[in-house]
Amino acid sequence: KQWYQRRVRETFQHYFKQINLRAMGNVAASAKSPDPFASLPELTVESLSEPPKSDEGPSAPSSKSTNPGSFEELPRQTKEVFPTPFEGCKFSWNKMITERFQASHSIMMSSFKPPAYKFGATYVGATKLGPNEQYPVLISEYGGGIVQFQAIHSFSKQVQAKAVVHATDKTWSMYQGDIGYKGKDFSVQLTGVNASIINPQGIWVAHYLQSVTDKLSLGGELLFQHGMGAKNAALTLGGRFRDGDTEFMVKTGEQSTNIGFYVKGNEQVECAVEFEYVKQMGESITTFGYCVDLPKGLSKFRGSIDTDWSVAGVLEKRFEAFPFAFTLSGLLNHKKNQAKFGIGFTIG
Repeated sequence: KQWYQRRVRETFQHYFKQINLRAMGNVAASAKSPDPFASLPELTVESLSEPPKSDEGPSAPSSKSTNPGSFEELPRQTKEVFPTPFEGCKFSWNKMITERFQASHSIMMSSFKPPAYKFGATYVGATKLGPNEQYPVLISEYGGGIVQFQAIHSFSKQVQAKAVVHATDKTWSMYQGDIGYKGKDFSVQLTGVNASIINPQGIWVAHYLQSVTDKLSLGGELLFQHGMGAKNAALTLGGRFRDGDTEFMVKTGEQSTNIGFYVKGNEQVECAVEFEYVKQMGESITTFGYCVDLPKGLSKFRGSIDTDWSVAGVLEKRFEAFPFAFTLSGLLNHKKNQAKFGIGFTIG
């Protein structure tokens, strides 16, 4: 489930980053600020191309699979190595009500925001398409006056659909619909965000990724925005080369460029390097990260350092005799002389 918790945030950040780059050009600054709720149990999204994974950390997908996954998933292997720091104190409690229904409670306290409480519920259906795939999946969350709901369903092993709704103060603040198809050696996906066919508006995104060889995949993404009296379109091209435990990816378009390199040293150590450039802001940043898994100690540490002089680290510790997890987080920016620390407790 921890992997799920990162997917929804990455999905929304990806789309709204493209919008704001066109409209305001202030995404880069906001994207660098750590989100204190990033590690809380919250509304989650499952990838249209990847089945759920266990909590044992990222691992290189098998090269025997001819389906390349989705285009938006290209940077996932690299980004999962990096830590997600938070500030303040957080407490989470996950409770299995039945084998298909789970409830969660989350409390977050920090110095820059008032205490926040979130309640979440997850239901997993009985339709089983694989060892780790059961549908439909219904996920809901309420907190801070915001209601979020998601529904994920696979009509077959090739076709999967997803719907996401955010409501605030009795209004639909955001709604999104996805439909994806996985072929033998390709994947195609269509996404609409606040989109309407009757009254043309919102954002439409089309993805395509093709396996050229067993190791090389190439594809593209076309984003079209209609609204506020303007029409914008952006084309992004990308590809991935994977050889065993080594992976190299690149995504480049008119507004930004993202390059990543991932390598798995052994069963306990993973490393990644990522370069990001935002044209409109005229800024670039390179990040080096690593993940060390200590299975005998039931511990995992993720650390990173970037060219903005930020050093971050997150330590996760589980206890074998109890369903309890302890998390320590730290972020230090030497350039801005800022430090942020967090502590978390998870039961269940």
